[in-house]
Amino acid sequence: MKKGLIIAAGIGLLFSACSKDYLELSPTSSLSKSNIDKISKYSPHLGEATLNGLYAYNVKAGSGGTTGHDDFGQKGYDIYTDMLTGDMNANQLKYGWYGNINNFNGTSNFTSTENYKGWRFYYYMIRGTNNIISGFSNPSTLTTAQKKVLAEAKSFRAYMYYNLVTMYTLGYEANQKILPIYTAPVAHNTPAKKTQEVFELMIKDLTESLKLYEEIGNVNRGGNINYFVTKGFLSYVYAAKGTNDALIEASKLTESIINEGGYQLASKDVLLGGFNKTMRNPNWMWSAQLTMENRLNLISWYGQMDVFTYGYPSSGDTKGLSKELYDKIPTNDIRKKQFVVGIVTDDTGAKYDFGSYAIIPVNKFYPASGKVVDGVRFVESDYVFMRIEEMYLLNAEVNARSGNEAAAKSTLMKLMEIRRPDVSYINGLSGKGLLDEIVLQTRIELWGEGKAYAAIKRNKGTYEYGSNHLSYPSSTFPFDDPRLTFKVPQSELLNNTVYYE
Repeated sequence: MKKGLIIAAGIGLLFSACSKDYLELSPTSSLSKSNIDKISKYSPHLGEATLNGLYAYNVKAGSGGTTGHDDFGQKGYDIYTDMLTGDMNANQLKYGWYGNINNFNGTSNFTSTENYKGWRFYYYMIRGTNNIISGFSNPSTLTTAQKKVLAEAKSFRAYMYYNLVTMYTLGYEANQKILPIYTAPVAHNTPAKKTQEVFELMIKDLTESLKLYEEIGNVNRGGNINYFVTKGFLSYVYAAKGTNDALIEASKLTESIINEGGYQLASKDVLLGGFNKTMRNPNWMWSAQLTMENRLNLISWYGQMDVFTYGYPSSGDTKGLSKELYDKIPTNDIRKKQFVVGIVTDDTGAKYDFGSYAIIPVNKFYPASGKVVDGVRFVESDYVFMRIEEMYLLNAEVNARSGNEAAAKSTLMKLMEIRRPDVSYINGLSGKGLLDEIVLQTRIELWGEGKAYAAIKRNKGTYEYGSNHLSYPSSTFPFDDPRLTFKVPQSELLNNTVYYE
């Protein structure tokens, strides 16, 4: 069976549209464990097909259960969280998308679709992983290929819970009840569990996933989740937990990825190369390689972020950098060139004025086919979900937090020496100043990639809104401002009658 057909089968079996609620635990349109047990006798590739369906659903338009043009899988929630940090601005709201994120109405109201979409998407994906995992009830009898599928599924499930924790909670409060836990495709709801239990599940899933990878001696390099991506997930979980022993574990894991993963730090050319094709970015650890078969156009990350793709930015609704964050990037830092202020000149020589408020990432993100405003109709550029630079920054952060400042500085300097001609200033940093610099570089380096929100939150920092923000210019908000964390949606509270037990 061709890979494209396997992906299509996975989507059809797992994720055909439901007629009722977003968290229907055993819908007739999806596969139950008994379905898997029966079909597996005749189709040994079922687990792989289902897993491919998850990857495809992760980029699918409408995967949050709505028809909204901001609903297109993980990259849609990356935009949401980047906007909440204040580092990314909606420079205009002509068409209205992201208005409720921009003014906090979406996050403040538990009936909003902004709160609903992420919750629905992540639990839908969790159900898919549960179907796969439950189909492999006896790991000792699995083939190498089946162990690989199970390893990916466990890693994927933990990643979904990690995103729920990031978006819907304030962080690690051991005894606070936060999220329902589902580890099997059951037909009943469960109550919210304590933070500690959710973290224990994530750590268990990821640890077991790593063990499976080690048993088969296959790190599964390529665009999908693999051994080192799983280590990356576990690093993020430990960093979010934040206890001293967890920070030490995160340091070990990120150091292993840096030293053993074989991923190259982005060169200056790569940093200005468009972030558009997996094969051109040896620093990418996990990505989605998109083709015409994905049928993505307007409702996509590029359709909402890229002026060279047919979509909202080319019509004026650009998303850009906070002016004050832009000002913090020195002129001799190569990443300053990733952005232009106001006027965009494309490959045809045509000039487009998007306004002085717009600091647009036209030299960081652009299509592989080139820079022509509104020139791409169907998306064939890839999505990046994780790259090696994250692991350098995270390694520096957790070392700084645990008091190993020498290691933190060393790692940060290795990253920064590619970006600036002189990084000696790092030697003079210590304590809060060092940690603040690491978080600042995380915000600059990973702008537009959905990472800064978690970094600021786990460090109990402040969200800084620039003078070019439409609703809250030149404002600051503490990480625990309730308007900046997503709410458990009304639909969950109505349909899950045991949520508060």
